[in-house]
Amino acid sequence: KEQKKSLQRIIGYYLYYGRAIDNTILPSLGSISTSLNTSTWKELSSRVKWLLDYIATHPEPKIEYQASNMHLWVHTDASYLNESKARSRGAGYFFLSNKPNLPIRPDDPPPPTNGPIDVNCKVIDAVMSSAQESETGMGFINAKSAVEKRLTLEFLGHKQGPTPIQFDNKAAVGILTDQMTQRRSKAMDMRFYWLKDRAAQGQFHIHWKRGMTNLADYHTKH
Repeated sequence: KEQKKSLQRIIGYYLYYGRAIDNTILPSLGSISTSLNTSTWKELSSRVKWLLDYIATHPEPKIEYQASNMHLWVHTDASYLNESKARSRGAGYFFLSNKPNLPIRPDDPPPPTNGPIDVNCKVIDAVMSSAQESETGMGFINAKSAVEKRLTLEFLGHKQGPTPIQFDNKAAVGILTDQMTQRRSKAMDMRFYWLKDRAAQGQFHIHWKRGMTNLADYHTKH
């Protein structure tokens, strides 16, 4: 019990550090946290040691921000069945850049990259039935978080058009933009259709680009 509390203190301490400055440690923190009740002390202590060694090796992380038009962009990604109990890991990378020229096509140049204002890295609570559902589910989670950021930016005087949400899964984008006919995917969690409706209302612009350009990709791995 004391060993578990010790690990929880370490996770809590570095979770703040990860969210504030070094988001590269968030996948490991999340994975260790979800394994507290299923892994042995030997396994957990070894993983924590690797994490602390990594933090000690990179003691001065930095986030650099560039001047922009303060328009919100989101990259979303998910990794299917890579956590315990058949769970999937998802991530979202939120940053501010210039206003997009819509529609965004796969070969369009990316906007000027900026430091993240937030990185959402978590294990999706529900068990997903496919990679497409994992991607769509994490897109839903990130879009809900983006709504709050949009409202904050609007309140600060930075008018927002449709927020671009970049996926690297063509099936997810096809379903959310009505470019693909649903069959077996009809069993998908109904909550995820909220994102489809908001995109139809013009609040979000859903588009696909290759995974190598997705800034949330790293945070689905560990």
